[in-house]
Amino acid sequence: MAESKGQGWHREDIKAELRKHLGPITALSRAWGYSSAGITNTLIRPDYSPAMEQRIAEALGQHPHTLWPDRWTPEGVARPRSIHGDHPSVAVPSPHRPKSRAA
Repeated sequence: MAESKGQGWHREDIKAELRKHLGPITALSRAWGYSSAGITNTLIRPDYSPAMEQRIAEALGQHPHTLWPDRWTPEGVARPRSIHGDHPSVAVPSPHRPKSRAA
């Protein structure tokens, strides 16, 4: 499949393969017991659901590390995840006091 060296699969490729083999993404997500947006959220947000990532990989006959090398080790262990991590768009706490605590 469309795997870039060290990058894993693109989320649109994953969605396309799921649709080709298993039908609509929203219906599949609900059939697996998640919200209709569960698969999409999993593909977009690394912190959303490692369990869903495993389910997607199994459905495609792949190892999670093949799809998401940044999220899974080759041994099949989910890497630690953080909502914020070192992402540059996360706001740094201000040194100023909040308005509710102003003097």
